[in-house]
Amino acid sequence: MRTIGVIIPTFTIEYSLDVLAGISDFFRGTDARVLIAQTNYLHSADGTSDYQYWSSVEYFKSDEVDAVIVVSGLYASSMQSEVLSDVIAAFAPKPVISIAVDFNLDNVGAILLDCKKSYCEVVSHLKDVHGCKRVAFISANLTGSAEAGGRFAAFKNAMQVNSLEVLPELVFDGNFTDVSAVQAVSAKIKSRDDLDFDAMVCANDLMACGVMNYFASIGIKVPDDVRIIGFDDSIAASIASPRLSTINQDIYELGRKSAQIALDAAENGIADKIIYIDAEPKYRQSCGCVPLSDSEHVFKNQNCELMADKNERMDNFPRFMNEISEKNNIVSIIDILQGANTLKQIFYSMRYIIRHCDISGICINFFYEERFLEPADDFAVPDEVELYMLTDDKKSVELFRPEISFNPAKKLFASRSSENEPGIYIFQPIFSGEANYGFLICRINGVKFADYNVYLKIISTGLVRAFDYTRKLRENQHLAHELTALTIQSVTDELTGIMNRRGFMESGQSCLDIISVTGECGVVFFADMDGLKKINDTYGHDIGDIAIKTQAEVLKEIFGKSAIVGRLSGDEFGIIAVGMPLSAVKRIHLKIDLLNEKYSAKNGLPFVISTSLGYVELQNSSRLNDLLLMADQSLYEEKHIKHG
Repeated sequence: MRTIGVIIPTFTIEYSLDVLAGISDFFRGTDARVLIAQTNYLHSADGTSDYQYWSSVEYFKSDEVDAVIVVSGLYASSMQSEVLSDVIAAFAPKPVISIAVDFNLDNVGAILLDCKKSYCEVVSHLKDVHGCKRVAFISANLTGSAEAGGRFAAFKNAMQVNSLEVLPELVFDGNFTDVSAVQAVSAKIKSRDDLDFDAMVCANDLMACGVMNYFASIGIKVPDDVRIIGFDDSIAASIASPRLSTINQDIYELGRKSAQIALDAAENGIADKIIYIDAEPKYRQSCGCVPLSDSEHVFKNQNCELMADKNERMDNFPRFMNEISEKNNIVSIIDILQGANTLKQIFYSMRYIIRHCDISGICINFFYEERFLEPADDFAVPDEVELYMLTDDKKSVELFRPEISFNPAKKLFASRSSENEPGIYIFQPIFSGEANYGFLICRINGVKFADYNVYLKIISTGLVRAFDYTRKLRENQHLAHELTALTIQSVTDELTGIMNRRGFMESGQSCLDIISVTGECGVVFFADMDGLKKINDTYGHDIGDIAIKTQAEVLKEIFGKSAIVGRLSGDEFGIIAVGMPLSAVKRIHLKIDLLNEKYSAKNGLPFVISTSLGYVELQNSSRLNDLLLMADQSLYEEKHIKHG
């Protein structure tokens, strides 16, 4: 079985969805295993911690990966060509297939778009059909990418072929974004009187749509005053007003062809093919080929034949934007993870989580100690990671800490249940802020990569929270085992056998530190036994001590071992009840009254002890001192009501 890696900056733009659909569709049904990772950009400072995604690139140098597909066209828009070339060269000796950019490196093949022919057709169309003579161009030269340079060179060639001059004052430099195009054009054209060209060709649809909107704002009409043509045939082109004439580059086919070459390269270890794919012009309203009054989605081809404008993504755009079921899935995943505080609890819930995500299997791998990375740091793959949990719905396999460790530089699939299983997989680092904890690999059933991006982000966040919580519990458990008899004695109240003030404050604050991460509900109580002075004066201090011990027994029985109960001073007690809702307080108060009567009789007291109770929710503060003060205020109010 061959393993093909695919790296791409993001799952969430139209180009990514189309190219990944082409790659996925080719590989489905083959015996290959495809591992796809969104990586963001090297040392990216955008987002809070998205630079952590780049660690995926280092993992894909693993011996287990036989060939790598790089969606270079997207990387080139934000990375210098020399830096990107070094990234690709570092995969050697693996064969690499580059999409949209030729790096002229050994064992690096490329799938390229032949835009020379399509630009010649576009310029010829503007000249011969619409009579245009002064044609402007919005480049993406500010990116410095090979793709931008290639489109500009193809435009200049097309102008020369059509005996038209490329005028420097009619070249506007952008960076593939609508904002950059508007900035470049608006610096020269302030009104309709400044318009000194009759057509404009843009290096992509986004810049073309930005310029059309700007022209509309200053009274320039498209196509009456100027004809505009974009490049990409994106959704933006299909829904623009007027609908944008453009060049269709068939991104899906770019992905499918790259997959075909990558599989061949994985078999023979050589990637030396350069394949060109034609791009076809589609003339719509913005160049004047389709009337503005025509509401039908149609275009004219190079032969000026009217064609139906079939765009599956455009046809499904309303459904794509308003998919209720996906929103419900997200809510369900969040609800499940909120109820799982530890990694073991997440493991028990994982089979339900992945079914909501249209995932058939997921493998979670953790470092033995997390690594901390800043945006400028380079990531080094560790020598050893632990397979922490595996859920494979397809094979009905569930493993939790099966004592499997492995070197990811040698292999990425640790479990026997997945190492020979073909399919489409997503690889994603597990991180939070600067901390990198490991990585997950999941086998996906569909091609909804934008949705998978959201699902995996939620799962990753839940794993990090549970990892930290689980580790904290282990640390506390370890510390508890190390406590000596002397230490236990120092935090135990001699009279009642429960925690003394020191023990309660230390254990209680540690508990609150964990809860501040997990967000669990709970209540802090401040309990005070009524009338201790009168008891001591009437019956003596020995009976008073029995009353205090009785009160401690009542509180221990009511709150159980899961709560933290301590004696703060003479007749004052503190309780931290984790997980208790505020609605249970009234019931707790009634139980205290009933048990006071029972235990007073049991311990031979000549009276029934009485307890006043103050309380506050844990969410009001993460400091135990503050919560006790709030609960004490609540206690004061109850005593005021009880005793007038």
